[in-house]
Amino acid sequence: MKHVGIICEYNPFHAGHARLLEHVRGAKTVICLMSGNFTQRGEAALLPPVSRAAMAIAGGADLVLELPFPFAAASARHFATAGVRALGALGVDTLAFGSECGDVGQLRELAARAPEDNYREKTPDVMQNTGDAAAYFAALGARISSNDILGVEYLRAMLRETPDMQAVTLRRQGAQYRDTVLENGQFPSATALRRALAEGEDVSEYIPQHARQIFLDAAKRVGFADTARLGGAMLALLRADGARNGATAEIAECGGGLLAHLVKAAFAATDYGTLCRAAATKRYTDGRIRRALLYLLAGVTQADLAAHPVYLRLLAANARGREYLAETARRRIIPVVTKQADITGLGAMAARQRTLALVSDGLFALCFEGGLAPHTLQTAKPYLI
Repeated sequence: MKHVGIICEYNPFHAGHARLLEHVRGAKTVICLMSGNFTQRGEAALLPPVSRAAMAIAGGADLVLELPFPFAAASARHFATAGVRALGALGVDTLAFGSECGDVGQLRELAARAPEDNYREKTPDVMQNTGDAAAYFAALGARISSNDILGVEYLRAMLRETPDMQAVTLRRQGAQYRDTVLENGQFPSATALRRALAEGEDVSEYIPQHARQIFLDAAKRVGFADTARLGGAMLALLRADGARNGATAEIAECGGGLLAHLVKAAFAATDYGTLCRAAATKRYTDGRIRRALLYLLAGVTQADLAAHPVYLRLLAANARGREYLAETARRRIIPVVTKQADITGLGAMAARQRTLALVSDGLFALCFEGGLAPHTLQTAKPYLI
């Protein structure tokens, strides 16, 4: 366990995240690959990437790089595959992650028989009107925690992409993955923290002390992002001429009749919340709908999700992190950039991913009350100590 990678969101950074960083502190370098503007459920991150990365450095990470959009907002398979590919290209030898079961062996056995991409087509007819997770469980032949699906997908990706990479998992303590109520426990869930913030509560006592001031400063400076502020644009797009006469047919996550379903829901909805509720069914789960709406606005296609990340953006580093970048500069097979100009000359796929990153910045900026200039996000300097 020399160079450990963690694929994360830190939305927000909390005690459970700090516990995993402490668990791998014996490694020479701890590298976090963190979601940028948007997270896996298709929602805007509470704070800009550099602020969240700074909290990770305060919590024990050495280097924080951005998992690019649209992979950061993708379903478990695309999220995990892109993350593992990127860490492998960086030269990371061990992946560390939290899980409900805390048993790498058990998760690895499940990963070996994880269903293929078309698993929904092979599930029994009785399962066709169920959500993605339920169909996944049926194809897998085992029911596990929803959070453990991500662990299975990490290990599945490692079997295919980076077979020499080792895995370490730490069993979750305290609140469960999607617990929504804050209690006086040591390890609250990120879901509960976000819910409390949305209701105007002060959650600073739940933020690890070493990262608390960074959190408070960022919140005072820009406030918290709210995906609901994109609702008007989503409704306008869906209502306009039947989603542009099918021009969005190739949009990721919109297959299987979901696009037509969203268009219909848009005429019954008045804002983002009512749109999500109007569109939700047993098959089209909340997370799937939110990802589809985001991808619709950003123009993300299935081909974009199938691609490899071709560059990574530096968000934060300490001395050990900078040393790692210097030592691996010649042998790693993915460039690490600090500004948009660094991407020029990396090829057509890099240009496409840069375009999607710029679109992501524009959308994310709209999620802040009073607005935030996209230029502020695009020119933000890495947090270096």
